[in-house]
Amino acid sequence: MIFKANEKIVFAGDSITDDGRQPAGEGLWGELGNGYVKLIDSFFTAEMPEMNLRIVNRGNSGNTSRDLLARWDTDITAIDPDWVVLLIGANDIWRQFDSPTRPEASVSPEEYRKNLNAIADKTKANMIWMTPYFLEPNEKDLMRARTDEYRAIFREVAKERGFLCIDLQEAFARYLSVRHSSSITWDRVHPGRIGSVIIARAFFKAVGFRLD
Repeated sequence: MIFKANEKIVFAGDSITDDGRQPAGEGLWGELGNGYVKLIDSFFTAEMPEMNLRIVNRGNSGNTSRDLLARWDTDITAIDPDWVVLLIGANDIWRQFDSPTRPEASVSPEEYRKNLNAIADKTKANMIWMTPYFLEPNEKDLMRARTDEYRAIFREVAKERGFLCIDLQEAFARYLSVRHSSSITWDRVHPGRIGSVIIARAFFKAVGFRLD
């Protein structure tokens, strides 16, 4: 596995990461939220207690890449992580569809690329990137097509930077090939308990963590 004992791993993103986390973002009583970050912490702690990995949730519901960049110094850099796991982009895209009369609420592809590069420039820690996704198998669906455009940008920047990049759209592909997305979530964005397992599983595979 790529992590070493006593390292601090900070998860940064929007509501997909946030998932009800408390302000501290770490601890025993729900501070990590109810999503994939909690699952990752639970499995690491249960299977490798000797590693003493410190998991911190710094997701903020509603954040775009613009919002995340604005708080990066205070919420991420200031807590001195060894690793940062980035998952951002859903709201950059979503606001184009649910708030079409408010273009200032969304983030253009050009700005998205710029924000991702700015985040990378600000980060001295090791980084792992996880792509935005949309729980819709029809690639011609307007929001799925837009997501794929931003996902491609995300992957391009990660490759340019040499970051490990986990494609979450691909991670969901098998499930969506046999079940409708409404069995996970109605809005096709928030992963719920099933989607959180899929995200955590993709993360474990990418970082070399295997359950016995």
